Amino acid sequence: MSIEDICEIYEIKDYTINSDGSIDVDGNVYLYKHELTELPLTFNKVTGNFNCQFNKLTTLEGNPKSVGGDFNCSYNNLTTLEGSPKE
Repeated sequence: MSIEDICEIYEIKDYTINSDGSIDVDGNVYLYKHELTELPLTFNKVTGNFNCQFNKLTTLEGNPKSVGGDFNCSYNNLTTLEGSPKE
């Protein structure tokens, strides 16, 4: 499945695909309550909020390096916060 297809499924708009396959999003990303065991994309920067709560994530691999708004990863099966945003 392509990055564009995944973004359409999760209603991610205003994004740029980087040369490394990660994406930058100008706006919010809401991935809550999808029963995800891993993130469907690799995020680099998100200018708005990033919400991946109420899933089954065990790792934060693929989370954005930078989030301009709120970051919420509660109610998952995380064993570490490694991979959480730096900013």
